[in-house]
Amino acid sequence: MLETRKKVEADLKEYPMLKRKETILKYESQHPQHVTEHEVIGALALSHSVQEMAGSAGYISDKTMRIALQFQDETERLNRDASFEIAQELFNVRRKMKKLEFYVSQLPPKQAEVIRKHYFEEYSWPALQKELHVSSRTLINRRDEGLNELATMYQYMEQVTQSSKKTPEQNG
Repeated sequence: MLETRKKVEADLKEYPMLKRKETILKYESQHPQHVTEHEVIGALALSHSVQEMAGSAGYISDKTMRIALQFQDETERLNRDASFEIAQELFNVRRKMKKLEFYVSQLPPKQAEVIRKHYFEEYSWPALQKELHVSSRTLINRRDEGLNELATMYQYMEQVTQSSKKTPEQNG
């Protein structure tokens, strides 16, 4: 139970960082920093050898254009991959946050309030004491009871997922 409680507390302490990551990823997904295909083609099309430049002005060889088009395809693939990775990370971050929010919402209201304000909103103990008008001992008790409840939820889900991984013979 102690290890599970440490895991719960580590997850709760990670929540503010998850919130920041969500904001950054959301911004990056809405404002991607892509290299445009025109920039790539333009850069490659203008890169002539000295001989080509002496031969005929403005001439683009088939080889140069083929390289430019291949590079264009590669650039599109890289941009697509980057967007996909951002979207996938955003999904994972949101999933972790939703899980924590849901589990905390299952606690009794006073415990949930202390957990939310202390871990999610990063209230200090003195600020929390002042806002809730309770002693530090009461806050610690509510926090500890909430952490124990959350650890019980985590353990339950661990048991459920482990039993689903067993073969029919192991389940009995």
